[in-house]
Amino acid sequence: MNPMNRTLLFALGCFLLACTDPGGGRRIDLTIDGAGGKTVYFDRFENNRPYRVDSVVLDASGQGSMSIPVLPMDFYRIALDGEQLIVALDTAEGLTVEAKSGQLATPSTISGSVHTEALHTFYSDVRAYDDERERLRIAMSSGTDTAAIRSFNALNASFHQQCKEFVNANITSPAALTAAGKLNMQKELPLFKAVRDSLRKTMPRSGFFTMFRDQVDRLDQQEIVMKAQMEEQKRLDNLLPIGSEAPEIKQQTPDGGTLALSDLRGKVVLIDFWASWCRPCRIENPNVKRVYARYAKKGFEILGVSLDRDHGAWVKAIKDDGLPWKQVSDLGYWNNAAAQEYGALSIPYTVLVDRDGKILNKGLRGAELDARLAELFGS
Repeated sequence: MNPMNRTLLFALGCFLLACTDPGGGRRIDLTIDGAGGKTVYFDRFENNRPYRVDSVVLDASGQGSMSIPVLPMDFYRIALDGEQLIVALDTAEGLTVEAKSGQLATPSTISGSVHTEALHTFYSDVRAYDDERERLRIAMSSGTDTAAIRSFNALNASFHQQCKEFVNANITSPAALTAAGKLNMQKELPLFKAVRDSLRKTMPRSGFFTMFRDQVDRLDQQEIVMKAQMEEQKRLDNLLPIGSEAPEIKQQTPDGGTLALSDLRGKVVLIDFWASWCRPCRIENPNVKRVYARYAKKGFEILGVSLDRDHGAWVKAIKDDGLPWKQVSDLGYWNNAAAQEYGALSIPYTVLVDRDGKILNKGLRGAELDARLAELFGS
């Protein structure tokens, strides 16, 4: 064999040995006062459950080291006698830990890993916040310490801002997930999306990340759908603005007859879109009945437009709820012609029409409806 080829093969063999050396990962150095002779474990997580990676029996002085194989960036656990120390490590970060037995979760020294150091700095800040919050809560329990109430509110606002700043400063680190957990995802969705997009690059296969990612994705989709619904509702509102002529409704009554909105001209009419299967509608019906009883003799009428598709269920709901006003439906479910034209994207939904058939208000319910009718008819 050519001497040069032998040299290349030897070099390649050394490279492969170096790459597959099981001891070529992290080094975890431990000093745990009072734990001499005990076994410390290093665990990874899978589906949020710990699985053993390595262990070491500490010497008489409580010292020991573990050489951990290369593992991806994620949260890991150091465990001893039912205690645990959560750490966040990169693929090649080592760690030095000094702690007392019984206080493993709050080590006196933890170094060598920027992610773990950031994580435990945040843990320390959370403990300080919790202690001060509890002190102020006790001070407020008398109900007379207004200074404590102001301090309590200021503390919460400050901690909220601190969490946001920490997330932004550590957005590529697992530690960002811990701080994000102290925030409201719905209110801080842009920040949560930024964390998701950043950690997708650094810890994509982490179970903690995938759970976080799925939560953010679900809320993101909900926000998209809600925004689309709001835009559609705005478009429909512009099609039927306040003061415009209410489109005609002409559908079947429960007994098989026909009733039109124009038949009620001369009265103030509440068009009430509902259905037997709509629980919020059924809950609202007693409130609507009280309003009807108060104003029916003054020229007020209700036209219930049901989005049912089963005639029997529709009629039964009218009887069960004791609804005394007029009812129509084409049994078209969400394709009900009137619901489509009036933009009833969700129910219950109401449109208030004046004596001349012009639209007065949309979406009035409960106290708002009562107040508006009191303006029109007097209380």
